[in-house]
Amino acid sequence: MRKIIIALMFTLFTTTAVAQTITILNNGKSGGSFNARTQMYKDGLEAAGFTVKYENVGKISQAVKLFKESTEPTIMVYANNQVYKQDLFHTKKNFIMLEYQQPLYVCTTNQAKGKSGVLTVAHGKGYDPKLLTALLGDNIVLVPYKNSGAMLKGILGGDVDMMVNNQGKSFKYMNTGHGTCEASDVLPIMAATVIGKNVNVKTIRRSIVNISNNEAFTEYHTSRKLKRPSGSWMSEYLLVLELEKGYEIKK
Repeated sequence: MRKIIIALMFTLFTTTAVAQTITILNNGKSGGSFNARTQMYKDGLEAAGFTVKYENVGKISQAVKLFKESTEPTIMVYANNQVYKQDLFHTKKNFIMLEYQQPLYVCTTNQAKGKSGVLTVAHGKGYDPKLLTALLGDNIVLVPYKNSGAMLKGILGGDVDMMVNNQGKSFKYMNTGHGTCEASDVLPIMAATVIGKNVNVKTIRRSIVNISNNEAFTEYHTSRKLKRPSGSWMSEYLLVLELEKGYEIKK
């Protein structure tokens, strides 16, 4: 009987230890929102007592590949603007949380206003060029950048006439006085999410939600005026599925 009790205690301890170990894939690069969010979740999970295996992948396509192939508890920040390009959609098995939603902004330099001819437009590598061309017109040349921070540096350096960027970087650009930005009523709404594999999404959600409300995340969201959802797992999931449709390429 004693051996059975010891065996059960060992099993419980082992299960608990495994549950507290999690891999987080960093699919972003320095200066980008994916990287910033990943770092804050990593710090928050460690502070909450998790043993975090941190994989600094730095490329969304490679991180998605690793995510799909993972056999261990794994999480990754994500967004609805990636799902068609990466062929990784939000499902009931992988969706953990909708962190925030925001419109995309189209920014134009002061020098480019009234400019005739073709305009150069900076965009993130994760965006599908066909979608942007369909929405912005043919009289543009798309210039891909590795992330939102690189786009901001590019337009400030005079390398492009315009950029399609997130809310935070667009506000930063407007504050410089070098140009103007407008929230697009044509481009679809971006939804920033957290997804997981080999985890109980509703159990890990409690930790992820708590982390997303800590001081670091609160400052991040507030300074960028990001809209935070306040709903159940199901309501967030259904909203994300609806917002995904805006990024579908019509062939």
